[in-house]
Amino acid sequence: MYKLRREHLSQVFLHSPELVKRLIGKSSIGKNDTVIEIGPGKGIITEILLQSAKTVIAIGRDPALYSLLKQRFNGYLNLNIICADFLSFPLPNEPYKVFANIPFSIEGKIVRKLIDVANPPEDCYLIMREELAKRLSGIPKNGLFAVMHKPWFDFEIFHKFKRSDFIPKPQVESVMLRVLKLPCPLLPESEKPQFQKFVTDIFGGGRRMRQNLRREFNPFQIINLSQKLKLNLNAKPKDISLKQWIFIYLQVS
Repeated sequence: MYKLRREHLSQVFLHSPELVKRLIGKSSIGKNDTVIEIGPGKGIITEILLQSAKTVIAIGRDPALYSLLKQRFNGYLNLNIICADFLSFPLPNEPYKVFANIPFSIEGKIVRKLIDVANPPEDCYLIMREELAKRLSGIPKNGLFAVMHKPWFDFEIFHKFKRSDFIPKPQVESVMLRVLKLPCPLLPESEKPQFQKFVTDIFGGGRRMRQNLRREFNPFQIINLSQKLKLNLNAKPKDISLKQWIFIYLQVS
């Protein structure tokens, strides 16, 4: 059972350069962009990125694959190959994008690092488990993570893969998740900590909104909110729209 679990969560690799080229061609990556690739493997994505971007920073922790990439791409001036753990790697201060086939075992940690860092990527394309991508995107309903981050990011299932697109074939369905930094965020960046704490407090426990709102509002205010927003007080937090969450937050900020 443990071995099977590890196989489910290990990194799998694309084998079709044509598919990689189509995906990068559909992305926003262009000749003026710096792009970070996480877990480059043997370089199938790296090779296409080098043709499409200004600079590619390929970060992987496997010394053997690092040596292979150094040999394969010897002479490429727009490539910086780094042998390091991405989770402890300092991200750039200047604008950058991300395009990567990330290990399933740490995909959640990678996403959180990218979007919670002081300078998140302008645009991000990550291959991951479909189950997690939907949860992060708020499909079919916004969970805590989605509500906490959607004022600043747009989440989209960019591409759905076939299992045969990978070697070895994964035991789970995989997609490419796009995380786009909103050019006009719904709330100021400076309010992110306060908004996220508010949402976490109100979301907690999975109880009805009638109960959860008591953490911040008196009964009269709760009724007033319900009327203004046409808010069903018997609804659970995941049933509340992002627009409603922001309105409720603004009443106490």
